[in-house]
Amino acid sequence: MDVRPTPPPGESGLPAVRQPSAVARPGDARPFVPPPSPEPEPPSQETPAHRWRRLTRTRQGAAGLAILAAALLLWPFSGWFWIPWLAGLVVLVLVALLRLDRLLHGWSWHLGGLAVLVGLMLNTGPWDWVLAASLGVLLAGLVQLPWWRLAAVGAVLCLLAGAGWGVDRYRAEQERAAQEAQRSKENMSVLGERSPERVLPALLEGIGQGDAVGVCGLLTESARNRFIQAAGAPDCAAAVAHFHAALPHVPPLRDLDAPLVAEAGTTTVDGCRTVWVSPDLGGSALGGLQLAQAPPPGATWFIRGFAPCSTDT
Repeated sequence: MDVRPTPPPGESGLPAVRQPSAVARPGDARPFVPPPSPEPEPPSQETPAHRWRRLTRTRQGAAGLAILAAALLLWPFSGWFWIPWLAGLVVLVLVALLRLDRLLHGWSWHLGGLAVLVGLMLNTGPWDWVLAASLGVLLAGLVQLPWWRLAAVGAVLCLLAGAGWGVDRYRAEQERAAQEAQRSKENMSVLGERSPERVLPALLEGIGQGDAVGVCGLLTESARNRFIQAAGAPDCAAAVAHFHAALPHVPPLRDLDAPLVAEAGTTTVDGCRTVWVSPDLGGSALGGLQLAQAPPPGATWFIRGFAPCSTDT
């Protein structure tokens, strides 16, 4: 009997038959377990405070906030002047039309803000700038509380700048009052009347013609304030317009019943029997025109005040 050795699997040309694996025992290789799928990331929990801090830490964000804060703080000191804001808008439009925003790399809005800031600074003074800067330091310190040191510095600067700003405003008001007084004296020399008898006719003639320059130039500052108060108007020109509506034409001025009364060095024109004391004009409270004479070389006559009519008139 011919016994031949069995060829190894695969050498006889037949496919190799895979032997069944042995039963898994403890300690053998663990079965394949697929890795867990990645969990979706939770939505961003960024708060407005985080966004604010991220904005202030960038150069563009910090510079933009500084320009905006400076412009908003200077705006009230300029009398709410809106032309600089229009100039900033024009700058932004020109930048967009000329395609310069590509060269500025995100700084185009800052350029418009600088135009606004420069325009506001041209309409304010140095003390306005100092006070606005002090307020900016105070606001920056308040934002960073409880870090109170910057806020304390800003408060001290605001007190000092406010005191300087107040003194500067007081001096400017005094200068304005002095200039107004000098201008009033010059007007009296030019617009005053050559004789006291001509003062009341000139007043009525100016009201009938609506001549604000002539009427207001005939009054001193105190008389002008009383004149404005009687009309309930904001200024002398508006008061003349108010009285002109009640007296649209020049009344008859010949033989006007307005005698002169000279007592204790004061010359008063008694206009209590003229059209001047009608309810729509000066009324009886302004019936007496107290006159004064300007010094030479003008020596003209003008109204320095008013007196009420006496009850027996």
